[in-house]
Amino acid sequence: MSINKRVVQLIEKTSVSKAAFSEATGISTVILSHISSGRNKVSLTAVEQILKAFSNVSAKWLIFGQGSMFESQDDISKYNELDKQLNRLKSDVEFYNNQLGEQVTILQKLLKKLKDD
Repeated sequence: MSINKRVVQLIEKTSVSKAAFSEATGISTVILSHISSGRNKVSLTAVEQILKAFSNVSAKWLIFGQGSMFESQDDISKYNELDKQLNRLKSDVEFYNNQLGEQVTILQKLLKKLKDD
């Protein structure tokens, strides 16, 4: 199935009409009609707009036709948990980096004092 057909399928699944889908994504109804008829191919900008408007839509499905249309809640939960862990790790790295920086500064001052004495 082509990406155009997947977009049509997504419109049918997520929206009451092309106009509602257009409003949600910012993609004009004219462009959506051209995508539906096959006249236009789906642009990268359109893919981005769709994925921003429908965060539970699987990018892998939309672009490549692989997997299911929607991300499972388990996948979203796992992603969110990993994102939280990554942010905590970044904070820890910054904290310890600052701590080490302060210790280096103190040692440099002591060395300078010893050298000057």
